[in-house]
Amino acid sequence: MTDRYHSIIIVSIMSKKITYWLLLPILISLTIFADEKAKQINKGEQSESLDFIRFKENDFNASLETASAKYINDDGVEVELIGVVHIADKKYYQEFNEQFKKYDSLLYEMVGGDPDKPLTKEDLAANKKNPMRFFQLLIGGMMKLDFQLDHIDYTAKNFVHADMTMETFQERQKAKGENLFSLIEKSIEAQEKAGSQNKQQFNFASMFKLLNDEGGPNGMKLALGRQFHDIESMIGGMEGPDGSVLVAERNITALKVMESEMKKGKKNLGIFYGAAHLPDFDKRLIEDYGFKRTTKTWNAAWKIQKSAAKKALKDSI
Repeated sequence: MTDRYHSIIIVSIMSKKITYWLLLPILISLTIFADEKAKQINKGEQSESLDFIRFKENDFNASLETASAKYINDDGVEVELIGVVHIADKKYYQEFNEQFKKYDSLLYEMVGGDPDKPLTKEDLAANKKNPMRFFQLLIGGMMKLDFQLDHIDYTAKNFVHADMTMETFQERQKAKGENLFSLIEKSIEAQEKAGSQNKQQFNFASMFKLLNDEGGPNGMKLALGRQFHDIESMIGGMEGPDGSVLVAERNITALKVMESEMKKGKKNLGIFYGAAHLPDFDKRLIEDYGFKRTTKTWNAAWKIQKSAAKKALKDSI
């Protein structure tokens, strides 16, 4: 059975509410777990939230992009937040591997493992077996994209685990009565109450047309990519006033590791996390740690050549 028909089967069983149940786990799984020149951040923007993921599109091409934002404090410590989506083009991860070599410490997300021991290849293999990874691999295979854990070198000497252990994560979720289903329900309620501002909301007709016009993988990328407009409001709906374990509490854990690295004299730090974590990181770095934003750059995770571009190229030959 072709990728196109696999895609149609998945979306054809959904009502409007079930559509949310498909899209939210996909968008969450992709973001939690050509570059433009760096631009200066105005002082007046320091208290405002920034976008850390965007979807750009014209008649011929489209791209899903994640942001990297730099911060500096009065002691000259530089921290760069590096947003990522967990399935993407292989080149996207290869470029990150080169970028990561420049940091004194690169703090990374990964629930589980031993924070006091370097990550091994066996740890990585075990991490790929959990249900969320299976879901990510399934979606990635349908869109012909690669998986983050297959290409990022987590055994690099400057990599520092900056996430909860599995035991702590499960204990905190149990204490708060939190699970993926409850978070999705909260996000759905918030979305329905506020009303989405996305003019290209997901629907069956648009999906089927994209699958037919662009082919299965590209059609799915375009359909999903257009929904990232809403990802920050979706995560905001999940978080609520007290914050979730999935995002806020894990971010707090990572920032405590950052503090520890700073006490060791590290001056150039990177924090590599799913793009949906970055608005909360941004707020905490500025309000709780006294950092100031300096620059922001964009990294292309998905590059999509539309059928119109292929036709134009063919017609020109």
